Amino acid sequence: MMNEQGVRYTFGSFTFDVPQMTLAKAGQPVKLGGRAANLLAVLAAAGGGLVTRDRLLAEVWPGQAIDESAVRVHLSGLRKALGDDGLVVNEAGRGYRLTLPVTRNAQTQTPAVEVPTRPTPARPAVEPPAPRPLVRLLGRSEVVATLAAELPERRFLTLAGPGGIGKTSVALATAAALAPTATARFVDLAPVSDAAWVEGTLATALGLPASGTDCFAAIVAVLSASPSLLLLDNCEHLVDAVADLTERLLLAVPGLLILATSREPLRAAGEWVHRLPALPIPDGQAQDAATVLSYPAAALFFERARAVRSDFTVDDATAPALAEICRRLDGIPLAIELAAARVDLMELPELASRLHDRLNLLTRGRRTALPRHRTLRAALDWSYELLAPEEKVLLISLSVFRAGFDAADARGLTGGGEMEVLDGLADLVAKSLVVSSREGGAARYRLLDTTRYYGHERLADTGLDGRVRTAHARHMISLFSDAQASWEGKAPRDWLATHSRRIDDVRGALDWAVGEGGDIGLGLTLIVASASLWFHLSLPHEFLGWAERILAILDEQGAADPARRVELLAAYGHALWHTRGPVPEMGQAFRQALEIAEGIGNEGLARRAQWGIWAYHTLAGAYAESLAAAEAFAARVGPEGGLTERLTGMRMRAMSHHFRGEHAAGLALLETVMAADADPVRVNLANHAQVDAKLAALTLLMRLRWAMGDVRGALDLARAAAEDATSIDHALSLCYCLAIGAIPVAIAAGETDLATGWVDRLAQRTTRHALDHWNIFVHGYGAALGRLGGYTIAAASAMQVEMFAVAGNAEARAVVLARPEPHAGWHGPLL
Repeated sequence: MMNEQGVRYTFGSFTFDVPQMTLAKAGQPVKLGGRAANLLAVLAAAGGGLVTRDRLLAEVWPGQAIDESAVRVHLSGLRKALGDDGLVVNEAGRGYRLTLPVTRNAQTQTPAVEVPTRPTPARPAVEPPAPRPLVRLLGRSEVVATLAAELPERRFLTLAGPGGIGKTSVALATAAALAPTATARFVDLAPVSDAAWVEGTLATALGLPASGTDCFAAIVAVLSASPSLLLLDNCEHLVDAVADLTERLLLAVPGLLILATSREPLRAAGEWVHRLPALPIPDGQAQDAATVLSYPAAALFFERARAVRSDFTVDDATAPALAEICRRLDGIPLAIELAAARVDLMELPELASRLHDRLNLLTRGRRTALPRHRTLRAALDWSYELLAPEEKVLLISLSVFRAGFDAADARGLTGGGEMEVLDGLADLVAKSLVVSSREGGAARYRLLDTTRYYGHERLADTGLDGRVRTAHARHMISLFSDAQASWEGKAPRDWLATHSRRIDDVRGALDWAVGEGGDIGLGLTLIVASASLWFHLSLPHEFLGWAERILAILDEQGAADPARRVELLAAYGHALWHTRGPVPEMGQAFRQALEIAEGIGNEGLARRAQWGIWAYHTLAGAYAESLAAAEAFAARVGPEGGLTERLTGMRMRAMSHHFRGEHAAGLALLETVMAADADPVRVNLANHAQVDAKLAALTLLMRLRWAMGDVRGALDLARAAAEDATSIDHALSLCYCLAIGAIPVAIAAGETDLATGWVDRLAQRTTRHALDHWNIFVHGYGAALGRLGGYTIAAASAMQVEMFAVAGNAEARAVVLARPEPHAGWHGPLL
C-alpha cells in the first residue's frame, strides 16, 4: 500500500495522522486495528469520495486474493472504532466512502510520497447518481411525469412522504426523465448527523474541497457551469440547514433546479411540496389473481417475492390474501418489499394472518440498504426520534384511535387546548406521520396502520398506556351520551350516521376495558351507551359477545352500577332475540332487568324491561301473556305519559290482539298509532325493538289486512314496504319486514316467485350479519316453497312454526295441528 507521509485528515471530531496511523476523537486516542487503519487511510485520502471495491483491495491487500467477507469484517471493526455505523457506507455495487467532509493538512515539510487521489471530474455529475434499481418502478409513471413537467417551471420541489414510500426512487426517475436538459447531481444527506456538514457534503459530492472560505462560491461555480438538477435526498433531520442552503443556491444560480426528498416540507422560500401517495392497493372487490396483480402494490410484492423464491405464484385461491397484505401495509413500498422477503418461510395466508406483529415480522431488508430501511421498525424509529417531546406524546396518544378522527376527538383524548391540538396535528401531518383529508368541508385525520401499531408499542413503553386508554374510553362514552333517545327512536338520523364511523374505536375501547389492566366500569358504561349503534349497524351478534363477556366479569366481581346493569340486560335481551330467538335466557334477562329497575325506582328502565318481557312472550307464542305484558306497559306509561311511550304501548297491544286473532281490535289501535305518528320525516331506524318504526307499523298493517281477507291490499303494502326496507339498508328492519309480513303475504297471494326472491334477499342479510333467528325464517319459508331445508322444526320458535304452517310447510303444519287448541289464535282460520 502507498502511505501518506506527514498528513493529518480531519473529519467531524476525528483526526487521523499518517504515517503514524493514529486516530483521535476530540483529542482522545481511539484504538484502531492495523487493517482498519489501512482502510481508513484509503477512505480519508479519497476526501469523502467513492472508493471502488477493487481499489480498496489493491491498496490494503496488494497482490492478494481477498474475499469480500474479509473487507466487511475489517470495515465493521473500523465502524465500531468510529462509534457510528453511518460514517462509513457501502454504496451497493459501487464501493465505499466516508460520509463526513474530509480536510487534508500537511504536518511536516518532509516530501510526501505521491498518493493516488480521486481526480476531480471535468463534468462532476452523478450519472446515474446510484445504481439502477433491480426492481421496476411500479405505479409511479404518472407521478414522475408530473414532477418532470413541474420542476423546470417551479425550480424547487420537495417530494414529501412517510419513510419507505419510495421518495428516492421517484426522485431518481424524475432526474432521469430530465437528463436531456439538466445534469443531475445526487447528494445523500442520510448519513450527515450535523447541520454544519450540509454544505461540505454538497461540496464533496461535486468533487470540491469540503471546507474553506470560498466553499460556497466553488459550489455555485460548478452548478452554474451547465444546466443543473440538484437532488438532495433524505433532508428531514436537517431541514433548517437544507432550507437555508437551498434558498442561497436558488438566488445564486438562476438556472438551478432542486428536487429534495424529505418526510416533511423544508418550508423554504420558493418551495413547492408534492406529497407522494402510497401505491394503489387492491380494493375489497378484487379477489381473482389477475385483478389483484393489476394493482401496483400487489405487482411489487409479486416481483420481490419471485426474487426471493423463484417458484412463487399467485392464484385465485391466494389472491385475496395478497390483497389483504397490501391493504394492511397501506401500499407502502418498503413494507411490501419486507413482507415479500418472508415468502421463503410462509405462504400468503399465514403471512396475512401474522401482520398484527408486523414490526417483528418485517425485519429482512437488504443488507446494503440504509440502516433505517432494513426493518420496518427502524424506518419508524428514524421518524419518531426526529419529533419534539410533545409531538411524540401526541402521536402515540393518537395511536389508540382505530379509525379516523377529527380535531375535537384529539382534544377529547388529550385534554389540550384547541390551538395546541391543531398545531400539533399540523406538525404531525407535515412530518408524514398523520394523514389529513377533507370530508364534508371539515378536516379528518388518521394514522396509517403501521404507524398505529408502532404507536401502540411506544405507548406501552412510556407508561402512558393506561391514562391514554382511559381518556379514549371516556371520550367514546361522551359521544353516546344520549343513548336513551336513540333507544326510544328520538335521536336524529344523522346522529347515528355520524357515529357509525366510531364503531372500530368502540371496539378498541372495549378491548382495553375488559382486558388485564382495563376498567370494567368504563366498559359497562360504554357498551350500554353505544348499544343503539350496534343495532343501527345490524351487529347484534357481535354486541351479544361483548355483553356476555362484561356480564360474566360483573357477576364475578359482584359490583356494578345497577342502572347500567339494567340497560345492559335489556340490550342483551334484544341481541338474543335477533340472534337466537326467544330462548329462555331472553326472558330471564328482561325479568332480571325489571326487578332491578323497580328496586332502584327507575321507571324509564322499568318500561324498557317491560317491553322486553312483552316481546319475549309474543315471539314464544304466549299471546295471552303477551297482551298482559303490553297492558302492563301501557299502565306504567299512564294517560299523562309522553306521546312516544303511549304510542309504543298502543303498538304493543295492537300486535298482541292480532296474534290472539282479535284483528279488529288490533287494527283500531294501529290506525290510531299511525294517525298520530304520520310525520313523513323518519327520525331514525329505531323503535323499542331497534327496528324502523314505520316499517314495523306497515308490517303489522299488511298482516291485519291479510288476516281480515284483503290479500291483494296486503300484497300492495308488502311490495311498498319491501322496497322501502331495501332502500334504507338496515338489516334488522329488512329482516323484520320480509320475515314477519312480506314473505307470508306473498305466499298467501300465490306470488311464489316474488316470495322466493324475498327469501333470497333475507338469506343474504341473515348470513352477512350472523342473524341466526332470522335465518330460521329462510329455511322455514324455503321448505314451504319446495326447497330442501337444512334445519329441523325444533329450532323454530312457536310463532315461527305457526307462520311456516300457514305458508304451507307440512312439517310445521303437523306440529301446530298436534297442539291442544290447534285453531286458536291468528293462524287458526288460515290453516
